[in-house]
Parts: sequence; structure tokens; C-alpha cells
Amino acid sequence: MKKLNYFLVIFSAFSQLLFSQQKEERTFSEIRKYYEKMTIDDMDAMPYVKLYIQKAKRENNLPKLIQGYRDGRQFDHRNKIKYADSAIAVSLKHGASDDISKDYLSKGIIYYFYQKKYKLALDQYLKAYQYSKGSEDKYHHYKVIYHLGIVKEHLGYYDEALEHFEDCAAFYSLRPKKKLHDNEQFNYKKAYLNSLHQMTVINRYVKNFKKSDSLSRLGYQLTLNDHDFALENGYFLKCIGISKFHKKKYVEAEKDLERALPVILKRNDFAWASVIYYYLGKISEAQNDIDRAIQYYSEIDTIFEKHEFILPEVYRSYNYLIGYYKNNDVNKQLYYTNQLLKADSLISKDYPYLSSKLHKDYDRKTLIEQKDDLEKTSTRKIRFAKILILSGTIVIGFLVVRYIKDRKIKKQYDLLQKRIADGTYVVKDIIQDETVEDTSRKTSLTPEMSLEIRGKLEKFEKEKQFLKKGLTEKDVAVKLSTNSHYLSVYINEHKGMNFNKYMAELRINYITHLLNTNNMYLRFTIEALAKECGIASRQNFSNLFFDINGIRPTDYIKKRKQELGIS
Repeated sequence: MKKLNYFLVIFSAFSQLLFSQQKEERTFSEIRKYYEKMTIDDMDAMPYVKLYIQKAKRENNLPKLIQGYRDGRQFDHRNKIKYADSAIAVSLKHGASDDISKDYLSKGIIYYFYQKKYKLALDQYLKAYQYSKGSEDKYHHYKVIYHLGIVKEHLGYYDEALEHFEDCAAFYSLRPKKKLHDNEQFNYKKAYLNSLHQMTVINRYVKNFKKSDSLSRLGYQLTLNDHDFALENGYFLKCIGISKFHKKKYVEAEKDLERALPVILKRNDFAWASVIYYYLGKISEAQNDIDRAIQYYSEIDTIFEKHEFILPEVYRSYNYLIGYYKNNDVNKQLYYTNQLLKADSLISKDYPYLSSKLHKDYDRKTLIEQKDDLEKTSTRKIRFAKILILSGTIVIGFLVVRYIKDRKIKKQYDLLQKRIADGTYVVKDIIQDETVEDTSRKTSLTPEMSLEIRGKLEKFEKEKQFLKKGLTEKDVAVKLSTNSHYLSVYINEHKGMNFNKYMAELRINYITHLLNTNNMYLRFTIEALAKECGIASRQNFSNLFFDINGIRPTDYIKKRKQELGIS
């Protein structure tokens, strides 16, 4: 029946196109009216979306083509990445920075929401952030901030993430100055509710239960009986159920979680579905209903097996499964032990901050030993022991070399940090004794000219005009209303270096201060850092950073993260 309905929708779309061509071709707005109010992932919209895209291609209307690809990305749940890439490709060639930023952000959201690939999502979010700089679109700016907060939350940086969500909630709750279209009003409310939900979750993670409860009740009331926000209502109901579990109100908690589960499953949000299964399993444990606990925890394993995804919050369900099958089914005990090891490995990659805490609860080394005992293969044990001995020897040798190298890097890092702390990490003028005439200086500058150039250079440095890529000595001289010769003489005599060295020091000093004061830049790629300070190539940036700071940028970032406790 569903296939028949889908056929009728397609037939209707194409027949309308056929008849409209016989009379008068429909406008973009007329085509879009058929689907613009449909819900996300509604495949019934796609015949009209394809008509929209075909019309845009036929008329070479690039802004409409971008919109068509974005619509395809929204409604075609099987080909979201394909349409996202198409939108990015056209935006990069013909769109403005805001267009490019929005399309990178949307691709990141697909990786996050539909695939739970946080590292890939973060790459897209950072690109979106770069292109959003200087944008007047505040709604989009805060949308980028929100999704960067999502990644920080999943990596365990709760305080930083909470700041993101509080800022977003404050912005999206404000009444915009101009009257918004219905779709824009919907988007603002949805963004506010999502920010509210994330604040609820983080406050629970940091054990601020009173605040978490207050936020979840607020969100639940704001979405109650509102069909447009049924999913958000399910999220807040889920939070209320978890809160009741912690208060040992198991019957009420179970009802809330079971009410929230269908709408979350319908939206295919398997991440939060796994959290609900986990707490339903915990409730079953508390009620001594072992069969139901096993059933719920098995659902978590099904999600993990299908999507290769697991949240640290539900990780302990494997402990229960392993313990249950220990005396009942050795094969299942081995299977869940292997699954736990696989989950541990995955979490160690995506959740470095949280992973160390999980190791305290269930020691990885013990698991490997149990696995070896279960496999009962002495030959493999001997071979494994030999490999361990050989690997240990290699690792020890590597660690010794690495230790020596790390000591050198640490020494350079400490020296650089001391210069920054002392305030000596700046490009200063050479202090000269004006009362003593230096006969070796062959200057062509009068004291008045030197004073004028100094003032203009100070303004040049203060306004960070040196960040513009490709600046030549002639370009800077023109900016300062002087000539290249006078500028060169001044920099050589008063800065003690040539023009290229002067520009390099300004740029490297600038980016080093950013790395030292703003943790966000510690997550940038070397290419992005080079671009940020106006240096054309990655290699040139790395070499200049080393020449000026005595340490490679990758090593500096690593040491800075260690110092701040960031993984």
C-alpha cells in the first residue's frame, strides 16, 4: 500500500509537470509549496525536490540549485551525504561565505545525528566556523556554536559545552526585531529547545540534579501536546524518566521512558534510544526482573553491532551481560567480552577524556586475561606471550627515544611560556642611546621620519594588518604612506631584522598568543592555523614557528593540551 501511495505521489508530480509545460511552467515557489512544510526525511517530498533541481539546472539558476540540493539533503534520508556534497560543491564555486558555512554545518549535522561520527562531524563544524567569521547572520553563528558544543559535550568538556548551550539558549529565546516567517519561528523555537535539552543533559552529567530537573520540566511543558515538537517532548520526557530512576521512583520512571522511546525510535535517534534501553535495564535490575534486563541490554548491543556506535553512559550494560552468562553460556560470555573490548577501543578513540574513567570501572587488562582463559588455547597463549615480550622490547626502546625527545620539547616549551608570561614575547624596537653617535650606521632617515614610521608601524601591528596573506614590503610601505627603502632601513635599524623576518615574527607571535589563550585554536589543523595568521603554506608556517619559537607547532599544541588537561 505504501509503495502504491509513493507511486501515486511520483505520478502526480510528473503529470502536473507535464500539464504545466503544456500551459505555463510552474515557478520555483509553486513547486516548493508542495513540500516545504513536510517533516524531515519525508521521502514523499523527493519527486517535487527533483523537479525543483531540474528546473534550476535547466535555467542555470545557481542560488536555486543550492536550495534544491539543500532540500534533497533534508528529505532524502538515504542520500543525505550525496546532496550535502552537491550543495557544498556549488556553494564553494558560486555561493557567499554564509552559504558555504551553512552547507558545511549541515554535512556535519548528518555525520553527528544520523551516523554518530563525531570526528568527521567536528571537521565539518570547524570549516563552518571558519567561513562564518564576520557573518551578520546571528542565527547561523549560534547554530555553529551549538554544534561545536555538542562535540565538546561528547568529548567530556562539560563546562565548556555548557557555556555554548547557555549562550545559544539566551540568543534563541530573544524575540527577533523583525517579524519572522513561520518556518523561521519554528527554527528559532527548535534551536532553543535543543539548547535547553543539552543543558538538561550536562547538568545531569555533572550531578547538578536540581537544575537538570528544572530545565527538563520547563522543556516538557513548552512542548506538551505540540505535534511539531513531538521529538523534543520525547527528549525532555526521557530526562524526566532518568531523574525519577535516580530518585528510585522505578514505576514512574519506567512509564516515562517507555512513552519517550517510540517517538525517539521513529526519528531513528539510536543514540538516545540506547540510553533509554540502558535505564529500562537498570530499572529491571532494581526490580529483580533479570529476563527484561537482559532484553534491554541486548538492544544496546544490537545498536552497537548495527551502527558501530556506543555512548559511555550505556557502556556498563556489557558488565551485566558478561556476569549473567558467566555460569550460563560460555560462548555468549566470550561474545559479550569481545563486544566490550571492541566498545572500549571505539570509546578510546572518540571519548579520550571519558575513557580513562571507564577503565577504572572495568580494567581492560583483566578483560584480556579473561578472554584468553575462555579461548583455552595454550599454543596461542605462548605465541601471544612471545609477541608481548618482543613488543615490549620495541616499545621500551621507542619510549626511551621518545623520552629524550620529549625532554627537549618540554624545555623549549617552558622557555617559550616563560617569555610569554614575562611579557618579553613581542617584537620590540631596539633601544638606542641617542646621545652616542654610531658612525657605522648608514641611515637615510631623519629623526622625524623615524618617529613617523614608528607610529604608523605601531598602528599596523595594533590593528593586526599583518594577518593579510601575501603582503609584500611594497604593499606595507604603501599602507604606511612611505617607500620601501625607508621602511626597510627603519625595520633593519630599529627592529634588528629584515622585512620578511619582521612579518614572520608578528604572525607567529600572534598565532602563539592565540594558542596560549584560546583553547579553541588547539583543535585547529596546522593548515587552518597558517591561514589564520596569514601564512600561505603549512610547511612554511611550521618552519617559521620552529625558527622563532624553537618548537614545532604540533609539539607546542600537544604540550599546551597536556598542561591544560585537554585530550
